[in-house]
Amino acid sequence: MKIFLRSLTWCLPALFISSPALLAQELNCNVTINVEKIPSSARDYLRDFETLVEDYLNSHRWTNEDFGGERIQCSMNIFFLSASSDNRYSAQVFIGSSRPVYHGNERTDRETIILRLLDERWEFEFTPNRPLYHDEFQFDPLADFLDFYAYVILGFDLESYVELSGSPYFQKALNICNQAAGTPFGREWQTQSVTYSRFSLVDELTNLKYQPFRFAFHKYHFEGMDLLSTEPVKGLDAMLQAIESIADLRQRQNPRSVLFKAFFDTKFQEIAESFLRYPDRSVYGRLTAADPNHQTTYQEFSLR
Repeated sequence: MKIFLRSLTWCLPALFISSPALLAQELNCNVTINVEKIPSSARDYLRDFETLVEDYLNSHRWTNEDFGGERIQCSMNIFFLSASSDNRYSAQVFIGSSRPVYHGNERTDRETIILRLLDERWEFEFTPNRPLYHDEFQFDPLADFLDFYAYVILGFDLESYVELSGSPYFQKALNICNQAAGTPFGREWQTQSVTYSRFSLVDELTNLKYQPFRFAFHKYHFEGMDLLSTEPVKGLDAMLQAIESIADLRQRQNPRSVLFKAFFDTKFQEIAESFLRYPDRSVYGRLTAADPNHQTTYQEFSLR
């Protein structure tokens, strides 16, 4: 996909309109489940759950965009916490995605992690042998959870190539949160007094005052990571500008922002490793100032 986007970002809408026959599914999601915490009697009902979720995510056509035959590499690790006799479950889910790093217009074997999120509470009902349906007009706590993160993954991946190109998908994710509000499952879809909530994430992503984050996110990847193999100092300078821009915005807008926390929790290890190539070791002091929550990691790398 990158070979088109680097030279033709100005014609993105036209580029991504293609006949349905030429389009392929966008996600390659690896799904795993852990049922150790629920009774053995409930585990039998979940025998096909892993395959069902994986097939749903990987077989559905989420966009009308042409990814050039590439699929987004992503994962969902589902840890079941409880199960009731009326087929109601709760789970904790880790969501991750990555994309290739490019050398010019050629993809390399290296990847950059785009997203790492821990959703601590997902409640839903599941009946064995009941198919999953994608329905944008009727809320379902199982299918819509998967839809929500499919759109979030798509939005972030696209914006690592083209500024603001994830907007339609972040809006779809926000629409799901709003649909959920009036249902028995609504509480977990709204803002809560925790470090992460689905609503807070997409509310910030669709809020104009947080838009500079999205420009910086694009800069970090497209002008930063993708230049490291050809123009490493230029790429690192772009990454540093993006990091400090995000840190400054966090201080001015919302120090407790879910979006900014998610960025640094996802990227801190990659940032620390990448800047080993920077000519000035004092850069780790700037990284610590931008992301004090991961100070220990930056200090360790500064001594290498």
